[in-house]
Amino acid sequence: MMAAALSRALKLPGKKSHDLGEYDPLRQADSDDSEDDGDLNYQKNGNLQAGANTEAVLDGDADSAVEMHALQAKQRRPDEPSSAEVHATEVSDEFSVKARTSVFPCLRTAAFLLTLALTMVLVLVCAFFIPCPKSQPLWTSWNRSLGQTAGFPPVITLWDVNDDQVSDIIISFSSTGKARDQRGGFRPQVALKLHVSVAVLSGVDGSVLWTSPASEQLKFIQCGVDDVGEGRGSVCLLVGVNHMLKAVNSSSGSSLWEMKSVYRAHRTPVGPAVVLPDIDGDGFADLLLGSRPAAQNNRLRDVSFVFVSGANGVLIGQPVSFNVTGDGKLIGPKAYVSGGRAFYVLFGYGNIQAMSVRDIYKQANGKGSLPPPLQIQDSVWEPKREGNRSGLLEVYRNGSARYLQTLGRPGENSSDLLITTRNRLLLLSGQHLLQVWSANSTYIESAPVAGFFNEDRILDFLIQITSGNNTRKSLIIDGSSGKQLWKAELGCGSQGSQAAAIPLSDGRSVFLFWAGDCGVTPSAQRTDSDTYSQHHLYLLHPLYPSVLLQLANSTGAVTASAAGIRERGKDAFYVAVTTDAAQGAQEGRSGPLL
Repeated sequence: MMAAALSRALKLPGKKSHDLGEYDPLRQADSDDSEDDGDLNYQKNGNLQAGANTEAVLDGDADSAVEMHALQAKQRRPDEPSSAEVHATEVSDEFSVKARTSVFPCLRTAAFLLTLALTMVLVLVCAFFIPCPKSQPLWTSWNRSLGQTAGFPPVITLWDVNDDQVSDIIISFSSTGKARDQRGGFRPQVALKLHVSVAVLSGVDGSVLWTSPASEQLKFIQCGVDDVGEGRGSVCLLVGVNHMLKAVNSSSGSSLWEMKSVYRAHRTPVGPAVVLPDIDGDGFADLLLGSRPAAQNNRLRDVSFVFVSGANGVLIGQPVSFNVTGDGKLIGPKAYVSGGRAFYVLFGYGNIQAMSVRDIYKQANGKGSLPPPLQIQDSVWEPKREGNRSGLLEVYRNGSARYLQTLGRPGENSSDLLITTRNRLLLLSGQHLLQVWSANSTYIESAPVAGFFNEDRILDFLIQITSGNNTRKSLIIDGSSGKQLWKAELGCGSQGSQAAAIPLSDGRSVFLFWAGDCGVTPSAQRTDSDTYSQHHLYLLHPLYPSVLLQLANSTGAVTASAAGIRERGKDAFYVAVTTDAAQGAQEGRSGPLL
Protein backbone atom coordinates (compact mmCIF):
# COMPACT_ATOMS: atom_id res chain seq x y z
CA MET A 1 0.00 0.00 0.00
CA MET A 2 2.80 2.39 0.81
CA ALA A 3 4.49 1.57 -2.46
CA ALA A 4 1.32 2.37 -4.36
CA ALA A 5 0.81 5.65 -2.55
CA LEU A 6 4.41 6.64 -3.13
CA SER A 7 4.00 5.85 -6.78
CA ARG A 8 0.95 8.08 -7.05
CA ALA A 9 2.66 10.88 -5.16
CA LEU A 10 5.71 10.87 -7.39
CA LYS A 11 3.63 10.75 -10.66
CA LEU A 12 4.24 13.83 -12.79
CA PRO A 13 1.72 15.43 -15.14
CA GLY A 14 2.31 15.16 -18.94
CA LYS A 15 2.44 12.60 -21.68
CA LYS A 16 3.36 9.09 -20.80
CA SER A 17 6.59 7.84 -22.29
CA HIS A 18 6.33 4.83 -24.51
CA ASP A 19 9.22 3.14 -22.69
CA LEU A 20 8.75 4.16 -19.00
CA GLY A 21 5.01 4.68 -18.85
CA GLU A 22 5.39 8.34 -17.94
CA TYR A 23 3.55 11.43 -19.24
CA ASP A 24 4.95 14.39 -21.16
CA PRO A 25 4.19 17.65 -19.28
CA LEU A 26 3.91 19.48 -22.65
CA ARG A 27 0.98 17.36 -23.89
CA GLN A 28 -1.26 17.32 -20.81
CA ALA A 29 -4.99 17.26 -21.36
CA ASP A 30 -7.99 17.46 -19.09
CA SER A 31 -9.54 14.22 -18.04
CA ASP A 32 -12.96 15.14 -19.46
CA ASP A 33 -11.58 16.06 -22.83
CA SER A 34 -9.47 12.95 -22.80
CA GLU A 35 -12.53 10.83 -22.31
CA ASP A 36 -14.28 12.49 -25.23
CA ASP A 37 -11.24 12.12 -27.43
CA GLY A 38 -10.98 8.51 -26.50
CA ASP A 39 -14.55 7.94 -27.52
CA LEU A 40 -13.98 9.71 -30.84
CA ASN A 41 -10.83 7.73 -31.49
CA TYR A 42 -12.69 4.56 -30.80
CA GLN A 43 -15.45 5.46 -33.17
CA LYS A 44 -13.09 6.46 -35.94
CA ASN A 45 -10.78 3.47 -35.70
CA GLY A 46 -13.48 0.90 -35.11
CA ASN A 47 -11.50 -1.09 -32.48
CA LEU A 48 -10.53 -0.96 -28.80
CA GLN A 49 -7.41 1.10 -29.01
CA ALA A 50 -6.34 3.32 -26.16
CA GLY A 51 -5.05 6.72 -27.18
CA ALA A 52 -2.84 9.01 -25.17
CA ASN A 53 -5.80 10.99 -23.93
CA THR A 54 -7.51 7.87 -22.61
CA GLU A 55 -4.43 6.87 -20.65
CA ALA A 56 -4.26 10.38 -19.15
CA VAL A 57 -7.60 9.93 -17.37
CA LEU A 58 -6.76 6.68 -15.72
CA ASP A 59 -6.34 7.05 -11.98
CA GLY A 60 -4.61 3.74 -11.59
CA ASP A 61 -0.91 3.24 -11.30
CA ALA A 62 1.55 2.01 -13.86
CA ASP A 63 0.62 -1.55 -13.22
CA SER A 64 -2.96 -0.77 -14.07
CA ALA A 65 -1.79 0.82 -17.33
CA VAL A 66 0.21 -2.27 -18.14
CA GLU A 67 -2.78 -4.44 -17.43
CA MET A 68 -4.95 -2.22 -19.67
CA HIS A 69 -2.48 -2.55 -22.56
CA ALA A 70 -2.44 -6.25 -22.19
CA LEU A 71 -6.24 -6.36 -22.16
CA GLN A 72 -6.43 -4.26 -25.30
CA ALA A 73 -3.91 -6.48 -27.02
CA LYS A 74 -6.02 -9.52 -26.17
CA GLN A 75 -9.24 -7.85 -27.39
CA ARG A 76 -7.77 -6.73 -30.75
CA ARG A 77 -8.66 -9.08 -33.55
CA PRO A 78 -5.76 -10.98 -35.01
CA ASP A 79 -6.72 -10.01 -38.57
CA GLU A 80 -7.18 -6.31 -37.78
CA PRO A 81 -4.14 -4.10 -38.42
CA SER A 82 -2.93 -1.65 -35.95
CA SER A 83 -3.16 2.11 -36.43
CA ALA A 84 0.41 2.27 -37.59
CA GLU A 85 -0.19 -0.46 -40.09
CA VAL A 86 -3.38 1.30 -41.37
CA HIS A 87 -1.48 4.54 -41.79
CA ALA A 88 1.30 2.80 -43.68
CA THR A 89 -1.22 1.07 -45.92
CA GLU A 90 -2.94 4.38 -46.72
CA VAL A 91 0.36 6.02 -47.61
CA SER A 92 1.28 3.09 -49.84
CA ASP A 93 -2.08 3.24 -51.65
CA GLU A 94 -1.71 6.99 -52.16
CA PHE A 95 1.68 6.55 -53.76
CA SER A 96 0.30 3.75 -56.00
CA VAL A 97 -2.57 5.97 -57.25
CA LYS A 98 -0.19 8.82 -57.94
CA ALA A 99 2.10 6.47 -59.84
CA ARG A 100 -0.78 5.17 -61.96
CA THR A 101 -2.14 8.66 -62.71
CA SER A 102 1.28 9.85 -63.78
CA VAL A 103 1.78 6.87 -66.17
CA PHE A 104 -1.54 7.11 -68.08
CA PRO A 105 -0.89 10.57 -69.71
CA CYS A 106 2.51 9.36 -70.84
CA LEU A 107 0.94 6.30 -72.45
CA ARG A 108 -1.70 8.39 -74.24
CA THR A 109 0.92 10.83 -75.54
CA ALA A 110 3.08 7.98 -76.77
CA ALA A 111 0.11 6.37 -78.58
CA PHE A 112 -0.81 9.67 -80.25
CA LEU A 113 2.75 10.32 -81.44
CA LEU A 114 3.04 6.77 -82.75
CA THR A 115 -0.23 7.08 -84.69
CA LEU A 116 0.85 10.43 -86.12
CA ALA A 117 4.17 9.02 -87.22
CA LEU A 118 2.51 6.05 -88.95
CA THR A 119 0.07 8.38 -90.73
CA MET A 120 2.87 10.58 -92.01
CA VAL A 121 4.72 7.54 -93.30
CA LEU A 122 1.60 6.34 -95.17
CA VAL A 123 1.07 9.79 -96.70
CA LEU A 124 4.65 9.90 -97.90
CA VAL A 125 4.33 6.41 -99.36
CA CYS A 126 1.16 7.39 -101.24
CA ALA A 127 2.74 10.61 -102.48
CA PHE A 128 5.96 9.11 -103.81
CA PHE A 129 5.14 5.52 -104.75
CA ILE A 130 1.44 5.45 -105.75
CA PRO A 131 0.82 7.36 -109.02
CA CYS A 132 -2.09 9.80 -108.98
CA PRO A 133 -4.72 9.45 -111.73
CA LYS A 134 -4.01 11.71 -114.66
CA SER A 135 -6.74 14.23 -115.42
CA GLN A 136 -7.96 14.48 -118.99
CA PRO A 137 -6.25 17.47 -120.60
CA LEU A 138 -8.36 20.30 -122.00
CA TRP A 139 -7.30 21.05 -125.53
CA THR A 140 -7.06 24.70 -126.50
CA SER A 141 -8.45 23.91 -129.97
CA TRP A 142 -9.25 20.93 -132.17
CA ASN A 143 -10.69 20.18 -135.63
CA ARG A 144 -12.85 17.24 -136.75
CA SER A 145 -14.24 16.27 -140.16
CA LEU A 146 -17.85 15.03 -140.29
CA GLY A 147 -18.70 13.74 -143.75
CA GLN A 148 -20.39 15.62 -146.57
CA THR A 149 -22.68 18.63 -146.36
CA ALA A 150 -25.38 17.01 -148.54
CA GLY A 151 -26.75 20.41 -149.47
CA PHE A 152 -28.42 21.20 -146.14
CA PRO A 153 -27.05 23.04 -143.11
CA PRO A 154 -26.16 21.07 -139.98
CA VAL A 155 -27.99 21.47 -136.69
CA ILE A 156 -25.84 22.03 -133.61
CA THR A 157 -26.48 22.33 -129.89
CA LEU A 158 -24.47 22.03 -126.68
CA TRP A 159 -25.05 19.75 -123.71
CA ASP A 160 -22.88 17.94 -121.15
CA VAL A 161 -23.76 14.31 -121.91
CA ASN A 162 -21.00 12.59 -119.88
CA ASP A 163 -21.12 14.74 -116.70
CA ASP A 164 -17.50 15.91 -116.93
CA GLN A 165 -18.49 19.58 -116.45
CA VAL A 166 -17.54 20.35 -120.05
CA SER A 167 -20.31 20.94 -122.59
CA ASP A 168 -20.26 18.53 -125.52
CA ILE A 169 -21.31 19.25 -129.11
CA ILE A 170 -24.38 17.50 -130.54
CA ILE A 171 -24.48 17.90 -134.32
CA SER A 172 -26.35 16.37 -137.26
CA PHE A 173 -24.40 15.44 -140.41
CA SER A 174 -24.58 13.14 -143.43
CA SER A 175 -22.26 10.27 -144.22
CA THR A 176 -21.84 8.28 -147.42
CA GLY A 177 -22.66 4.59 -147.43
CA LYS A 178 -20.30 2.49 -149.57
CA ALA A 179 -22.32 0.12 -151.75
CA ARG A 180 -20.56 -2.66 -153.66
CA ASP A 181 -21.31 -3.75 -157.21
CA GLN A 182 -21.65 -7.33 -158.48
CA ARG A 183 -17.88 -7.71 -158.94
CA GLY A 184 -17.17 -6.73 -155.32
CA GLY A 185 -15.87 -3.28 -156.11
CA PHE A 186 -17.26 0.00 -154.84
CA ARG A 187 -19.82 1.85 -156.92
CA PRO A 188 -19.04 5.33 -158.25
CA GLN A 189 -19.33 8.25 -155.89
CA VAL A 190 -22.52 9.52 -157.53
CA ALA A 191 -24.33 6.29 -156.62
CA LEU A 192 -23.54 6.43 -152.96
CA LYS A 193 -26.43 7.03 -150.60
CA LEU A 194 -26.25 9.67 -147.88
CA HIS A 195 -27.20 8.63 -144.34
CA VAL A 196 -28.14 11.22 -141.73
CA SER A 197 -26.69 10.76 -138.27
CA VAL A 198 -26.43 12.62 -135.00
CA ALA A 199 -23.03 12.59 -133.31
CA VAL A 200 -21.83 13.84 -129.93
CA LEU A 201 -18.29 15.19 -129.88
CA SER A 202 -16.47 15.55 -126.59
CA GLY A 203 -15.93 19.17 -125.64
CA VAL A 204 -12.50 18.19 -124.30
CA ASP A 205 -10.81 16.78 -127.40
CA GLY A 206 -13.47 16.33 -130.11
CA SER A 207 -13.64 12.54 -129.83
CA VAL A 208 -16.94 10.89 -130.76
CA LEU A 209 -18.91 9.84 -127.66
CA TRP A 210 -21.87 8.29 -129.46
CA THR A 211 -23.81 8.41 -132.72
CA SER A 212 -27.47 7.80 -133.46
CA PRO A 213 -29.08 7.31 -136.91
CA ALA A 214 -31.91 9.52 -138.13
CA SER A 215 -34.43 8.59 -140.81
CA GLU A 216 -34.45 12.08 -142.34
CA GLN A 217 -32.76 15.45 -142.29
CA LEU A 218 -33.06 17.18 -138.93
CA LYS A 219 -34.37 20.67 -138.30
CA PHE A 220 -34.04 20.94 -134.51
CA ILE A 221 -32.09 19.20 -131.74
CA GLN A 222 -33.20 19.80 -128.14
CA CYS A 223 -31.13 18.34 -125.29
CA GLY A 224 -31.60 18.52 -121.55
CA VAL A 225 -35.32 17.68 -121.66
CA ASP A 226 -36.21 16.00 -118.34
CA ASP A 227 -39.12 13.78 -117.29
CA VAL A 228 -39.48 12.39 -120.82
CA GLY A 229 -39.08 8.81 -122.03
CA GLU A 230 -39.82 6.46 -119.13
CA GLY A 231 -37.76 8.55 -116.68
CA ARG A 232 -34.39 7.47 -118.11
CA GLY A 233 -32.49 10.63 -117.28
CA SER A 234 -31.95 13.58 -119.56
CA VAL A 235 -33.28 13.27 -123.13
CA CYS A 236 -32.43 14.74 -126.53
CA LEU A 237 -35.33 15.34 -128.93
CA LEU A 238 -34.59 15.01 -132.66
CA VAL A 239 -37.13 16.87 -134.81
CA GLY A 240 -37.08 16.00 -138.53
CA VAL A 241 -37.87 18.31 -141.43
CA ASN A 242 -40.88 16.25 -142.55
CA HIS A 243 -42.52 13.88 -140.08
CA MET A 244 -39.99 12.34 -137.65
CA LEU A 245 -39.82 12.90 -133.89
CA LYS A 246 -37.33 10.83 -131.90
CA ALA A 247 -36.27 10.78 -128.24
CA VAL A 248 -32.82 9.44 -127.35
CA ASN A 249 -30.94 9.14 -124.07
CA SER A 250 -28.45 12.01 -123.96
CA SER A 251 -25.82 9.94 -122.12
CA SER A 252 -25.74 6.91 -124.43
CA GLY A 253 -27.67 7.86 -127.58
CA SER A 254 -29.97 4.87 -127.23
CA SER A 255 -33.45 5.35 -128.67
CA LEU A 256 -36.30 5.71 -126.18
CA TRP A 257 -39.11 6.08 -128.70
CA GLU A 258 -39.66 7.33 -132.25
CA MET A 259 -42.67 8.69 -134.13
CA LYS A 260 -42.31 8.56 -137.92
CA SER A 261 -45.65 10.21 -138.74
CA VAL A 262 -46.14 12.88 -136.09
CA TYR A 263 -47.42 15.38 -138.70
CA ARG A 264 -49.90 15.08 -141.48
CA ALA A 265 -48.59 14.63 -145.01
CA HIS A 266 -46.72 17.46 -146.76
CA ARG A 267 -46.09 19.46 -143.62
CA THR A 268 -42.91 20.66 -141.92
CA PRO A 269 -42.22 21.70 -138.30
CA VAL A 270 -42.04 25.40 -137.60
CA GLY A 271 -40.22 25.42 -134.27
CA PRO A 272 -38.73 23.32 -131.48
CA ALA A 273 -41.06 21.23 -129.37
CA VAL A 274 -42.76 23.10 -126.53
CA VAL A 275 -42.23 21.15 -123.29
CA LEU A 276 -45.36 21.17 -121.12
CA PRO A 277 -46.15 19.76 -117.67
CA ASP A 278 -47.85 16.37 -117.47
CA ILE A 279 -51.25 16.78 -119.11
CA ASP A 280 -52.24 13.13 -119.71
CA GLY A 281 -51.67 11.93 -116.14
CA ASP A 282 -48.88 9.39 -116.82
CA GLY A 283 -46.26 11.20 -114.72
CA PHE A 284 -44.12 12.39 -117.65
CA ALA A 285 -43.79 15.80 -119.28
CA ASP A 286 -45.62 16.17 -122.59
CA LEU A 287 -44.88 18.04 -125.83
CA LEU A 288 -46.64 20.46 -128.16
CA LEU A 289 -45.42 20.73 -131.76
CA GLY A 290 -46.43 23.15 -134.49
CA SER A 291 -46.27 22.61 -138.25
CA ARG A 292 -47.14 24.39 -141.49
CA PRO A 293 -47.66 23.32 -145.11
CA ALA A 294 -44.42 22.50 -146.90
CA ALA A 295 -45.52 24.61 -149.90
CA GLN A 296 -47.22 28.00 -149.45
CA ASN A 297 -48.64 29.81 -152.45
CA ASN A 298 -51.21 32.23 -151.10
CA ARG A 299 -51.55 34.84 -148.41
CA LEU A 300 -53.75 32.68 -146.22
CA ARG A 301 -51.60 30.35 -144.18
CA ASP A 302 -52.46 27.76 -141.54
CA VAL A 303 -50.55 26.60 -138.47
CA SER A 304 -51.33 23.20 -136.96
CA PHE A 305 -50.65 22.02 -133.41
CA VAL A 306 -50.50 18.49 -132.00
CA PHE A 307 -49.93 17.16 -128.46
CA VAL A 308 -47.45 14.29 -128.03
CA SER A 309 -46.97 12.10 -124.96
CA GLY A 310 -43.48 12.41 -123.53
CA ALA A 311 -43.58 8.84 -122.22
CA ASN A 312 -43.90 7.00 -125.57
CA GLY A 313 -44.48 9.55 -128.37
CA VAL A 314 -48.17 8.72 -128.86
CA LEU A 315 -50.43 11.54 -130.05
CA ILE A 316 -52.78 13.07 -127.47
CA GLY A 317 -56.01 14.02 -129.22
CA GLN A 318 -56.37 15.37 -132.75
CA PRO A 319 -54.37 18.05 -134.61
CA VAL A 320 -55.75 21.60 -134.27
CA SER A 321 -55.28 24.15 -137.09
CA PHE A 322 -55.55 27.95 -137.16
CA ASN A 323 -55.74 30.13 -140.25
CA VAL A 324 -53.53 33.21 -140.05
CA THR A 325 -52.79 35.96 -142.55
CA GLY A 326 -49.57 37.78 -143.25
CA ASP A 327 -46.37 37.80 -145.27
CA GLY A 328 -42.83 36.64 -144.70
CA LYS A 329 -41.58 33.65 -142.79
CA LEU A 330 -43.46 32.10 -139.91
CA ILE A 331 -42.52 33.32 -136.44
CA GLY A 332 -42.67 30.75 -133.66
CA PRO A 333 -44.50 28.90 -132.30
CA LYS A 334 -42.76 30.05 -129.13
CA ALA A 335 -43.79 29.02 -125.65
CA TYR A 336 -44.75 31.80 -123.27
CA VAL A 337 -45.86 31.79 -119.61
CA SER A 338 -47.83 34.91 -118.71
CA GLY A 339 -47.69 36.82 -115.44
CA GLY A 340 -50.77 34.89 -114.29
CA ARG A 341 -48.87 31.58 -114.86
CA ALA A 342 -51.01 30.62 -117.86
CA PHE A 343 -49.47 28.79 -120.85
CA TYR A 344 -49.56 30.40 -124.32
CA VAL A 345 -47.93 29.92 -127.71
CA LEU A 346 -46.92 32.90 -129.86
CA PHE A 347 -46.79 32.62 -133.67
CA GLY A 348 -47.66 34.44 -136.89
CA TYR A 349 -46.61 35.63 -140.38
CA GLY A 350 -45.41 39.22 -139.97
CA ASN A 351 -48.10 39.69 -137.30
CA ILE A 352 -47.83 37.98 -133.92
CA GLN A 353 -50.78 36.22 -132.31
CA ALA A 354 -51.10 34.31 -129.06
CA MET A 355 -53.20 31.25 -128.36
CA SER A 356 -53.86 29.70 -124.97
CA VAL A 357 -52.64 26.11 -124.64
CA ARG A 358 -55.81 25.57 -122.61
CA ASP A 359 -57.99 26.30 -125.65
CA ILE A 360 -55.81 24.23 -127.99
CA TYR A 361 -56.21 21.26 -125.65
CA LYS A 362 -59.99 21.71 -125.56
CA GLN A 363 -60.20 21.56 -129.35
CA ALA A 364 -57.84 18.58 -129.56
CA ASN A 365 -59.54 16.46 -126.88
CA GLY A 366 -63.18 17.56 -126.89
CA LYS A 367 -65.05 19.06 -123.97
CA GLY A 368 -63.67 16.78 -121.27
CA SER A 369 -62.12 17.95 -118.05
CA LEU A 370 -58.95 20.00 -118.26
CA PRO A 371 -55.72 18.73 -116.67
CA PRO A 372 -54.60 20.76 -113.62
CA PRO A 373 -51.67 22.55 -115.36
CA LEU A 374 -54.07 24.00 -117.99
CA GLN A 375 -56.85 25.19 -115.67
CA ILE A 376 -55.21 28.58 -115.02
CA GLN A 377 -56.45 31.64 -116.94
CA ASP A 378 -54.67 34.99 -117.18
CA SER A 379 -56.96 37.82 -116.06
CA VAL A 380 -55.02 40.43 -118.11
CA TRP A 381 -54.49 38.62 -121.41
CA GLU A 382 -57.86 36.89 -121.77
CA PRO A 383 -60.00 40.06 -122.05
CA LYS A 384 -57.74 41.30 -124.90
CA ARG A 385 -59.04 38.62 -127.30
CA GLU A 386 -62.75 39.19 -126.71
CA GLY A 387 -64.64 39.64 -129.99
CA ASN A 388 -62.07 37.72 -132.06
CA ARG A 389 -63.87 34.80 -133.67
CA SER A 390 -60.72 32.75 -134.08
CA GLY A 391 -59.90 33.06 -130.40
CA LEU A 392 -56.44 34.50 -131.17
CA LEU A 393 -54.96 37.31 -129.12
CA GLU A 394 -53.32 40.04 -131.22
CA VAL A 395 -49.86 40.85 -129.83
CA TYR A 396 -48.32 42.79 -132.77
CA ARG A 397 -50.21 43.80 -135.95
CA ASN A 398 -47.78 45.87 -138.05
CA GLY A 399 -47.16 42.97 -140.42
CA SER A 400 -43.36 43.38 -140.58
CA ALA A 401 -42.09 41.28 -137.67
CA ARG A 402 -39.23 38.92 -138.53
CA TYR A 403 -37.93 37.73 -135.16
CA LEU A 404 -39.49 37.30 -131.73
CA GLN A 405 -37.57 36.81 -128.47
CA THR A 406 -38.78 36.47 -124.88
CA LEU A 407 -36.70 38.20 -122.20
CA GLY A 408 -37.04 37.24 -118.56
CA ARG A 409 -37.13 40.04 -115.99
CA PRO A 410 -35.45 39.48 -112.59
CA GLY A 411 -37.93 39.24 -109.75
CA GLU A 412 -41.01 39.12 -112.03
CA ASN A 413 -43.13 36.27 -113.32
CA SER A 414 -43.77 37.64 -116.81
CA SER A 415 -41.23 38.06 -119.63
CA ASP A 416 -40.90 40.99 -122.03
CA LEU A 417 -41.14 40.57 -125.79
CA LEU A 418 -38.45 41.83 -128.17
CA ILE A 419 -39.76 42.16 -131.74
CA THR A 420 -37.37 42.71 -134.65
CA THR A 421 -38.53 44.04 -138.00
CA ARG A 422 -36.39 44.85 -141.03
CA ASN A 423 -35.37 48.24 -139.66
CA ARG A 424 -36.64 48.47 -136.11
CA LEU A 425 -36.35 47.00 -132.62
CA LEU A 426 -39.42 47.10 -130.39
CA LEU A 427 -39.68 46.08 -126.73
CA LEU A 428 -43.12 45.21 -125.31
CA SER A 429 -43.90 44.62 -121.65
CA GLY A 430 -45.13 41.09 -121.15
CA GLN A 431 -47.71 42.02 -118.55
CA HIS A 432 -49.85 44.48 -120.54
CA LEU A 433 -48.32 44.22 -124.07
CA LEU A 434 -47.45 47.93 -124.08
CA GLN A 435 -44.44 49.43 -125.84
CA VAL A 436 -41.44 50.20 -123.59
CA TRP A 437 -39.13 51.65 -126.28
CA SER A 438 -38.24 51.32 -129.96
CA ALA A 439 -35.00 51.84 -131.91
CA ASN A 440 -34.87 52.54 -135.64
CA SER A 441 -32.06 51.30 -137.87
CA THR A 442 -31.35 50.18 -141.41
CA TYR A 443 -31.62 46.62 -142.69
CA ILE A 444 -31.10 44.20 -139.76
CA GLU A 445 -29.46 40.99 -140.93
CA SER A 446 -30.27 38.54 -138.12
CA ALA A 447 -31.88 38.20 -134.71
CA PRO A 448 -30.34 40.38 -131.96
CA VAL A 449 -28.01 38.76 -129.45
CA ALA A 450 -28.75 39.57 -125.80
CA GLY A 451 -25.98 40.27 -123.28
CA PHE A 452 -24.94 42.71 -120.56
CA PHE A 453 -22.72 45.44 -122.03
CA ASN A 454 -23.07 48.14 -119.37
CA GLU A 455 -23.51 47.85 -115.60
CA ASP A 456 -27.26 48.47 -115.20
CA ARG A 457 -28.07 44.71 -115.07
CA ILE A 458 -30.53 45.06 -117.94
CA LEU A 459 -30.04 43.05 -121.12
CA ASP A 460 -28.51 44.90 -124.07
CA PHE A 461 -28.60 43.78 -127.70
CA LEU A 462 -26.00 43.36 -130.42
CA ILE A 463 -27.38 43.78 -133.95
CA GLN A 464 -25.63 43.66 -137.32
CA ILE A 465 -26.93 45.84 -140.11
CA THR A 466 -26.19 46.52 -143.78
CA SER A 467 -26.22 50.19 -144.75
CA GLY A 468 -25.48 50.16 -148.49
CA ASN A 469 -22.35 49.95 -150.66
CA ASN A 470 -21.67 46.59 -149.03
CA THR A 471 -20.96 48.37 -145.74
CA ARG A 472 -21.63 46.42 -142.59
CA LYS A 473 -22.02 47.77 -139.06
CA SER A 474 -22.32 46.21 -135.64
CA LEU A 475 -24.33 48.06 -133.00
CA ILE A 476 -25.13 47.53 -129.34
CA ILE A 477 -28.51 48.88 -128.22
CA ASP A 478 -29.20 49.77 -124.58
CA GLY A 479 -31.87 47.47 -123.19
CA SER A 480 -33.25 50.10 -120.81
CA SER A 481 -33.76 52.97 -123.30
CA GLY A 482 -33.14 51.73 -126.85
CA LYS A 483 -30.22 54.12 -127.33
CA GLN A 484 -26.99 53.20 -129.09
CA LEU A 485 -24.11 52.23 -126.76
CA TRP A 486 -21.43 51.08 -129.24
CA LYS A 487 -20.86 50.99 -133.00
CA ALA A 488 -18.20 49.64 -135.35
CA GLU A 489 -17.96 49.71 -139.16
CA LEU A 490 -16.34 46.59 -140.57
CA GLY A 491 -16.26 47.67 -144.22
CA CYS A 492 -18.15 44.86 -145.94
CA GLY A 493 -20.76 42.20 -145.52
CA SER A 494 -20.28 38.69 -144.20
CA GLN A 495 -21.76 35.26 -144.61
CA GLY A 496 -20.94 34.46 -141.03
CA SER A 497 -23.33 32.83 -138.57
CA GLN A 498 -25.23 34.45 -135.75
CA ALA A 499 -23.26 36.28 -133.06
CA ALA A 500 -22.92 35.06 -129.48
CA ALA A 501 -22.64 36.51 -125.98
CA ILE A 502 -20.64 34.89 -123.16
CA PRO A 503 -21.05 35.98 -119.51
CA LEU A 504 -18.10 37.34 -117.52
CA SER A 505 -17.39 36.99 -113.81
CA ASP A 506 -18.43 40.60 -113.13
CA GLY A 507 -21.92 40.09 -114.57
CA ARG A 508 -21.27 41.65 -117.97
CA SER A 509 -20.76 39.86 -121.30
CA VAL A 510 -18.32 39.62 -124.16
CA PHE A 511 -19.74 39.53 -127.70
CA LEU A 512 -18.40 37.42 -130.57
CA PHE A 513 -19.34 37.82 -134.24
CA TRP A 514 -18.01 37.07 -137.72
CA ALA A 515 -17.05 39.57 -140.38
CA GLY A 516 -15.64 39.21 -143.90
CA ASP A 517 -12.75 40.76 -145.80
CA CYS A 518 -13.35 43.36 -148.49
CA GLY A 519 -12.16 42.75 -152.04
CA VAL A 520 -12.11 38.96 -151.79
CA THR A 521 -13.20 37.13 -154.94
CA PRO A 522 -16.61 35.46 -154.54
CA SER A 523 -16.60 31.67 -154.28
CA ALA A 524 -18.06 31.15 -157.76
CA GLN A 525 -15.31 33.26 -159.42
CA ARG A 526 -12.36 32.13 -157.30
CA THR A 527 -9.30 30.53 -158.88
CA ASP A 528 -6.52 28.50 -157.31
CA SER A 529 -4.40 31.61 -156.85
CA ASP A 530 -7.08 33.46 -154.89
CA THR A 531 -7.01 33.49 -151.12
CA TYR A 532 -9.64 31.68 -149.08
CA SER A 533 -9.16 33.66 -145.82
CA GLN A 534 -12.27 35.79 -145.92
CA HIS A 535 -14.06 35.31 -142.56
CA HIS A 536 -12.78 36.52 -139.20
CA LEU A 537 -14.11 35.93 -135.70
CA TYR A 538 -13.98 39.08 -133.53
CA LEU A 539 -14.37 39.53 -129.79
CA LEU A 540 -15.68 42.71 -128.13
CA HIS A 541 -14.95 43.15 -124.41
CA PRO A 542 -17.06 45.71 -122.49
CA LEU A 543 -13.98 47.03 -120.63
CA TYR A 544 -12.17 47.77 -123.93
CA PRO A 545 -14.89 48.94 -126.34
CA SER A 546 -12.36 50.56 -128.71
CA VAL A 547 -10.59 47.24 -129.38
CA LEU A 548 -11.78 44.32 -131.51
CA LEU A 549 -9.75 41.17 -130.87
CA GLN A 550 -9.46 38.76 -133.81
CA LEU A 551 -9.75 35.20 -132.52
CA ALA A 552 -9.90 32.96 -135.59
CA ASN A 553 -10.14 32.85 -139.39
CA SER A 554 -12.12 30.61 -141.72
CA THR A 555 -11.72 29.92 -145.41
CA GLY A 556 -15.26 28.57 -145.75
CA ALA A 557 -18.65 29.95 -144.85
CA VAL A 558 -19.67 29.45 -141.23
CA THR A 559 -22.90 27.45 -141.32
CA ALA A 560 -23.49 27.01 -137.57
CA SER A 561 -21.93 28.12 -134.31
CA ALA A 562 -22.40 27.95 -130.55
CA ALA A 563 -20.68 29.27 -127.43
CA GLY A 564 -20.53 27.80 -123.95
CA ILE A 565 -18.76 27.68 -120.60
CA ARG A 566 -16.33 25.09 -119.25
CA GLU A 567 -17.43 24.74 -115.63
CA ARG A 568 -14.27 22.87 -114.64
CA GLY A 569 -11.95 25.78 -115.41
CA LYS A 570 -14.50 28.61 -115.55
CA ASP A 571 -13.41 29.21 -119.13
CA ALA A 572 -15.38 29.92 -122.30
CA PHE A 573 -15.24 28.13 -125.64
CA TYR A 574 -16.64 28.71 -129.11
CA VAL A 575 -17.65 26.11 -131.70
CA ALA A 576 -17.92 26.93 -135.41
CA VAL A 577 -19.04 24.58 -138.19
CA THR A 578 -17.60 25.35 -141.63
CA THR A 579 -17.09 23.62 -144.96
CA ASP A 580 -13.68 22.77 -146.36
CA ALA A 581 -13.89 24.94 -149.47
CA ALA A 582 -10.41 24.03 -150.70
CA GLN A 583 -11.00 20.27 -150.61
CA GLY A 584 -14.43 20.64 -152.15
CA ALA A 585 -13.04 22.68 -155.04
CA GLN A 586 -10.39 20.05 -155.73
CA GLU A 587 -12.89 17.18 -155.75
CA GLY A 588 -15.55 19.08 -157.69
CA ARG A 589 -18.18 18.90 -154.94
CA SER A 590 -19.03 20.42 -151.60
CA GLY A 591 -16.40 19.83 -148.94
CA PRO A 592 -16.87 18.00 -145.64
CA LEU A 593 -18.02 19.66 -142.48
CA LEU A 594 -15.28 20.85 -140.14
